[in-house]
Amino acid sequence: MKIASIFLKKKLDKNIDHFLDNSQLHYLKNVLKVREDEQVNIFNGEGSKYLAKFDGIKSLKVFDIEKRNKVFVSSILVPVLKKNPFEYLLQKSVEIGVNKIFCYISEKNKEKYSFGSELKKIERYREIIKSAFLQSENFHLPQIDIYESIFHFDFSKFQKIVVLDQEAHESLQPGLDAELIISGGEFGFDQNERDIIGKNKVNYLNLGENILRAETAPVAALSRINI
Repeated sequence: MKIASIFLKKKLDKNIDHFLDNSQLHYLKNVLKVREDEQVNIFNGEGSKYLAKFDGIKSLKVFDIEKRNKVFVSSILVPVLKKNPFEYLLQKSVEIGVNKIFCYISEKNKEKYSFGSELKKIERYREIIKSAFLQSENFHLPQIDIYESIFHFDFSKFQKIVVLDQEAHESLQPGLDAELIISGGEFGFDQNERDIIGKNKVNYLNLGENILRAETAPVAALSRINI
């Protein structure tokens, strides 16, 4: 049976009662249906998992701690999409394994999406990421940032960059070492976006003969890398 998991962003010590606030108790007892003396996994998002038991009232007691170094090194730079496809992209990227998620409003869709509106949604996006993080029991919680356009992104922080391009002559191979994966929107990159990307040392790769949706391509790329 799968053990219930919660996120607590703080350092916990063994054999000490850690008291929960009302919202955490509600989630534990009424949503996760955890009962007295049941085990709960606590993740802090920074590499630690605490194995604890619930006292049935208001606290958890840690009886063991497991730590792991970061495994996933590939981040993604992806366009903002419609609600359901975009949330699918966030969820599956975390489940498969992503380091960080960077989002931008594509030039071909800038009349459809508002930077200000997307910033207002970032807390919802973080909740989706956190939920997928707990479900997949990833020890490191991915962060998300939103950019007004791809022109505001700092490419200089990355050395090994892959651009997903259906017209590329080479395919992305399993296990490839990539720090950043860049994908285009529903209608691809516009020429100005291609120009700014091309000013950096990048590797253009395809994902095979089939044309994938904008929300599917980054997920497929991550799945090949994180084998």
